[in-house]
Amino acid sequence: MKGVDHQNVLRTHDAEFRTLVETMPQIVWVTLPDGRHIDFNQHWLDFTGLTLEESLGHGWNPPFHPEDRGLAAERWRQAINSGEPYEIEYRLRRWDGVYHWMLGRALPMRDAEGNIVKWFGTCTDIDDLKRTQDRLDEAQRIGKIGDWEYNLVTEETTWSPEVYRIFGRDIRLGPPRTFHDSAALYDAESAGLLEEMISLGIASGEAQQFDLRTKGGDGKQSHVQIVAVPRKDDHGEVAGLFGTVQDISERKHAELALYDRAQQQLLVAALGRFALSAASLDDVYAEAASTITKGLNVEFSNVLLLNGPQNPLVLKAGIGWGPGWIGRHVDDPMEQTQTHRVLASREPVIIHDFGNDSRFTLSELLSSHGVVSGVDVLVGGTEKPVGVLGAYASTPRKFSTDDVGFLQGVANILGAAAERQRANAQLSHMALHDPLTDLPNRLLLIDRLNVALSHAQRHDKQVALLFLDLDRFKHVNDVFGHALGDHVLQEVAKRLSHCVRSEDTVSRQGGDEFIVALTGIDEQKDAALIAEKVLAAITSPFVLEGTEIILGISIGIACFPGDGEDAETLLRNADAAMYVAKDLGRNGYQFYAPEMNMRGLDRLTLESDLHRAIERNELFLMYQPQLDLNTGEVVGLEALVRWQHPSRGLISPAQFIPIAESCGLITPVGDWVLESACSQHVRWVSQGLIKGTMAVNISAHQFRQADFCDRVNDVLLRTGLKPALLELEVTESVVMHGIDQVLHKLNILRELGVTLAIDDFGTGYSSLSYLKQFPLHRLKVDQSFIGGLPADLESSAIAEAIIQMGHSLGLDVLAEGIETRAQVANLQSLGCDEGQGFLYAKPLAANECGEYLLEAESNRR
Repeated sequence: MKGVDHQNVLRTHDAEFRTLVETMPQIVWVTLPDGRHIDFNQHWLDFTGLTLEESLGHGWNPPFHPEDRGLAAERWRQAINSGEPYEIEYRLRRWDGVYHWMLGRALPMRDAEGNIVKWFGTCTDIDDLKRTQDRLDEAQRIGKIGDWEYNLVTEETTWSPEVYRIFGRDIRLGPPRTFHDSAALYDAESAGLLEEMISLGIASGEAQQFDLRTKGGDGKQSHVQIVAVPRKDDHGEVAGLFGTVQDISERKHAELALYDRAQQQLLVAALGRFALSAASLDDVYAEAASTITKGLNVEFSNVLLLNGPQNPLVLKAGIGWGPGWIGRHVDDPMEQTQTHRVLASREPVIIHDFGNDSRFTLSELLSSHGVVSGVDVLVGGTEKPVGVLGAYASTPRKFSTDDVGFLQGVANILGAAAERQRANAQLSHMALHDPLTDLPNRLLLIDRLNVALSHAQRHDKQVALLFLDLDRFKHVNDVFGHALGDHVLQEVAKRLSHCVRSEDTVSRQGGDEFIVALTGIDEQKDAALIAEKVLAAITSPFVLEGTEIILGISIGIACFPGDGEDAETLLRNADAAMYVAKDLGRNGYQFYAPEMNMRGLDRLTLESDLHRAIERNELFLMYQPQLDLNTGEVVGLEALVRWQHPSRGLISPAQFIPIAESCGLITPVGDWVLESACSQHVRWVSQGLIKGTMAVNISAHQFRQADFCDRVNDVLLRTGLKPALLELEVTESVVMHGIDQVLHKLNILRELGVTLAIDDFGTGYSSLSYLKQFPLHRLKVDQSFIGGLPADLESSAIAEAIIQMGHSLGLDVLAEGIETRAQVANLQSLGCDEGQGFLYAKPLAANECGEYLLEAESNRR
């Protein structure tokens, strides 16, 4: 009976199970562990249209969508291997041929020993839900916005499909498993901000919104906006976060584009300022090339300038090109390159891909560097084009109209700079060349000589200076007149120029004096050969206007380094040697030797006496007033050192200062002068006699002392003189020796408050471009240019050029050596600011100067 009862119970249970299965809204199936289906409910049969016999075994496979069968089989194998329940989404074909999305679930059924005997599963129709989700996914894709959720307890994250697309992540990898993994999707700065904002949201319970930068799965950076909303549990505690991720790269790129345009404008403005203050146009070209690469973010840029009658384009400056290209002719005018199209049409040319553009021939410069894209614009001038500017990339690049506008802005600055240089070059040429012969004047000679001396010192070479003076030239002017004499001087200049190399310099100093600087020679006999060549050239008869003129020439030669290590010493020694050549019969040459004449011996005697002059109080100061040419008011004083020799009487500083420099005494002499002048000026200022400056001359040797600026500061502290009342005067030759060190010292002195002036301007200047860099206050025009005013037109032209030059540099201009009212009137008409000279007062002793200042102050009141 018990067996019968047990069978009845089983049949009852099976009937109840079958009733339950048939009443379920889902498809129900039963499968053996080997995958053979052994039972289905009626919903399977109704949905698929299959009979039970067709479905049993493996007949259930055909309704699966072909694309989903492999995944379903793989998930089934995973389930039977693990023995764990599983879940899967797949598409199942309905009886009418329409596929529906199904959610399949299966549970293992075990016997008493725990062995799986079969699987019980269900299929739930989720097609409507899936289609809704697809529409949501499509909306998210269009809006580039996805949703996410993060569980604080389990650290589990869920992403919508659009989030995967935004981050470039394979959806099969699933979302990051931890917060640390999520942070790794961003750059370092954004990862830190993410952690900060998430912590803030959790702590405050309030939603957060922030923008981050992603690394991007494809290696490209993108921008996203994150919204994080805290999710609270029943106790009000934050249990998780949910929110959205939106790709805002397009908006960010638009913002960055606006920023780039603004940056380009700033770069163009900076280039414009640089062009106004640059030492040379080459510097402007180089800066323009750098500006282009920064502004357009390209690998290559160039500045091509037209050069020569055939107008080949020369690569004047550029970024990205290999060694040896700068300075080369890079574009043949006969070739159909894009640069020559720019020159011909004066319009920009854009090439997105040279390989696909048959209009132009690719130049060797571009082809050898793998250039793919480029844009070129014209650098225009007032009379003719200057050249072409280009920007290039090694990958396809679509240059925009904004890019062209930026490049044209750079080109416009270069065009203006080139035109300004042309005008300045004309003025500079006038200031640096003799108007009669067009040879370099003393200013340009000193500049070139300083360069030659530096080069010779570095390369262990010699420099020879030939001081030339025509013999009997005065008779030419007296007999034939100055007009013919000028023609003779012009012919002499031509013959001298033919005697030397292109790297040498022939200069006219004035009158019938010329100087030849031979650079980089190996030995003195090279100078002798040139001297003999010059003698032969000049002694050959001059035939002008049917008149034959015979001249001779006396030549003095001084060589670096044996006869002097600076331009001033070489000039002095060559001059001395020239006078010896004249004394020995003229029309010959002599090398300098210290003992060659009595002047050398006299100098040695003075040097010995000068060693004791300071300790014997033989040096004293005199002061010459400096006046405003328009108001007549005293604006300053210049301290002038004198030497009262016990036996020779008063000795000019022009005689003993060079001695002091050469024997090393100039530093103690200069220190004494500086302190004495400052002390005296403090007394006059305290008495209310003067409000202006005290000018003190500084020698080259004194200025070059390493502690010179400290010495000046110490004197100011000891004497109590306000720094603004001290004006230090240095000659042009001083500031042109070692530009970097000089500029550093001048800036220190300017920071102390001391004013700075260039003394004897016009006698030793070497480079206007360097002069602009110096923090100067005043130019003093040398008296040699004042003496001939106003009658001497040449002196007047030079004085006017110097005054205009000084004012263009923002400097006051003071004329030295004024002796007549006519000179004052002429200088006033030229715009000169101040002056000094015998017309106002000769150099005065301290007591005389005090009386002069007292009288001037009384008259002013």
